[in-house]
Order: sequence, then C-alpha cells, then structure tokens
Amino acid sequence: MLVVGIRGAQDPRGAIGTIAGVGEPVERRVAARVGLVGNPSDGYGGAVLAVPVAPLAAHVVVRPGDGVRFDGGGGALRSWSTPAEWRDEVRRTGHVGDDRLISAALAVVSDHVSSGGGTPAGVEIVWDTVVPRTVGLAGSSALAVAVVDAVAMSWGCRLDRRVLAALALRAERDELGIAAGWQDRVVQSFGRPVLVDAARLDEVDGVAVPHVTTPEAPRTVSLVVGWRATAGASSDDYHAPLRRQAADLVAPMGELAGLARDAARAWVAGDVAAVAAALDAGWRVRQACAPLRADHAALVESARAVGASATTPGSGGSVVALPLDEATRRAAIAALEAVGAEVLVFDVR
Repeated sequence: MLVVGIRGAQDPRGAIGTIAGVGEPVERRVAARVGLVGNPSDGYGGAVLAVPVAPLAAHVVVRPGDGVRFDGGGGALRSWSTPAEWRDEVRRTGHVGDDRLISAALAVVSDHVSSGGGTPAGVEIVWDTVVPRTVGLAGSSALAVAVVDAVAMSWGCRLDRRVLAALALRAERDELGIAAGWQDRVVQSFGRPVLVDAARLDEVDGVAVPHVTTPEAPRTVSLVVGWRATAGASSDDYHAPLRRQAADLVAPMGELAGLARDAARAWVAGDVAAVAAALDAGWRVRQACAPLRADHAALVESARAVGASATTPGSGGSVVALPLDEATRRAAIAALEAVGAEVLVFDVR
C-alpha cells in the first residue's frame, strides 16, 4: 500500500507554465483521476465531481525537431523525416501501433493550431506513464492531455484548460473512435478537483466546452483507491454499448448529474458525510442503469462491505472509497488487499 498526502492543487492557469523559448523542451506531468459522483453522466449532458490522483501520472517531454519522432521507451520508437511525411502516412493507414494515441493527440493539436493561423513544426515526443492501464483510472487520457498541452506550448500556443480537454477528447473520440466523455480530460487539464457540467456548453476559441467549476474543500479529504491489473478492460467495452441505449438513460443520467452538483456543494462546505452519501447514491443509480462487469462490481462491493462509501472511479477494474473514520479506512484497505488489489491512499482538497 502507498500512502501519500497531497496539499493544494495546480492553478488552472499556471498548470501550463510559461511559453517555452525557441529550442527548449516542454515537460508535462498529468495525473490519473477518480470520478466520485455523477459518472458517466458527463457523456449525456450531465455533471461529474472528479479529483486528480497526483501520485499516478503520465509524463511527456516534447522537443523541437525537423521531423516527427515518437519515443515511448522499450524500443517503441518511430520517426518521420518531416511532419508532412508523418501526415501522409496517417492519411493512408490511420493512427496505428503502440503510439496511436500519441499520433492522434499530435494530429488534433496540429489542426487546432493551424486553424488559428499558427504554424505547426516538427517535434520529438517522449513519454512514459505509471498510471495503471485499462482499470478505469484514465491512463490514456492522461497521455492525450499531456501531449496536446506540451506540443501546443512548444509551438508557443497557450491553451485554455477547457479547450485542452476538448482537444484531448477529440483525439480519442474522433481520431480513434473511442467512446469517451468530458470528465477525464477536464480534471486532468485543470489538475485539481472539478465539477464538470455538460448541461451547459460554452464556446472558447471556436471549440464547444462544458461549464467547469473548481470546488475547494476547507480541509483535506482522504480517499482510498484500489485496482487489480488482472481485471483490466478497455473503457470502450463499457461505454460503447451505453451510447447505443442513450435514449433509455436520460432519467438516470439526470439523477446522477444532480447528485454530482449536490456533492460539489457539500465538498465546498466541508460536509464530507454528505459527499459520501452522494457517492453511495451514485453507485446505486449507476448499477441500476449501467451496471459494471460482475468482477469489477465485486471490487467496489468489497470496500462497501466494511462500511466505506465506495464506487467505481471510471469504467471498471478499480474502486475509490471515502471512509469517514480511521477504523473504516483501515478496514477498507485490508478488504481490498485481501482480494488482491493494489491500494493507494491520498489526501486532496
């Protein structure tokens, strides 16, 4: 078990740093996330309260170059002599291979910068991640956000945080055809707790984006996250079937959105018990309308069985618990470890 205390959060304006000088590398570290209440209603015009998990993050370094080079370590290296050569290959074959997400992210930020009158240049993109993959902690979107942000900054383009999230979403949804919503990319773009409310869309820099608030609790809130790598599955396996029955989900998604808005108000008021109650209610609604795979649900129930408020933080394979006292926290940790889960405890405001 890893126990980490995190005090404070990134400023959404300062999260992108200063404009890089010519020839300077740009680094970005983007955390995993857990959705606490409302997920997955953000994909249906609803709202989600979510927080970053700073100890688990993707790391990207972008350096200027003449061509395009992707380096994911471990021999995962591909390069093209010019950006045009890379683009031509993408047009012929699409985004393929282990770096398909990196390529998709580069494509959307290149298109966005070009549409604004900027001039994309050659880049070398080096990345690694310690976010557990395919367990619902948003490891893929962490990489997409990091690449879009770092590449834009290397070209001298400062992105609004919501536009950054929209471009990362476009990389996965439009370029790769993955069913996805706003929550992951927004909380990862802001790097702090957020209420993502997709019931109202604004337009920023020609891009439609959801309304975002950044609630801050008056004191730290302790969360327990657990996951089993052996229970991994693509988020698309869960979300794609839901998209096909969207018309039947209007009422429950509205209920989930209302719970998220209530939880955000309780978060600001420091009413952790009310946040926990909303988390529990959200789990029950979600299981009634869009149930998880049985083994994924069992992981959540193992924490709930010892009295902890708990839900799935994403599409399955992991659990986030909000114990209200130390005894319950210890019991939740023990219960998760007993079923073979890796466990992380951290504080967030």
